[in-house]
Amino acid sequence: MPNHSIKIVPASTGEGAAFHPEVQGLRPGDPLPAQQEDSVTWKNATEDTHQPWPADPNYVPLPDVDRNDPNYLSDPIPPGHTSATNYGVTPPSGSPLAITWTVYYCCKLHPTVVSERGTIAATIPPLN
Repeated sequence: MPNHSIKIVPASTGEGAAFHPEVQGLRPGDPLPAQQEDSVTWKNATEDTHQPWPADPNYVPLPDVDRNDPNYLSDPIPPGHTSATNYGVTPPSGSPLAITWTVYYCCKLHPTVVSERGTIAATIPPLN
């Protein structure tokens, strides 16, 4: 299972931050392509603390997600640090088996800042 990194960078608008998948050719705000069971971490390259948090498709933060929940993404990440926990890409719970799905997230500490929203475009890996 590959490891992926998303860098939290200052937003180009000068307000807030943006999520930049560290994949060649991708820009801040682009979805991170990943497969089921891949590992994702976030690196904070800003001067503020951020916390990637699962959200619904309207970027409303999900309530009641604790560290034991498969939807849990990260603890708060201070400036210059990397997330202490890894997110294991998992299909949405309670839904039929999905071949592709989108993981929506926002910064729990700044949920109304539009640039502080991101997605993971997830798929089930092909059978060999």
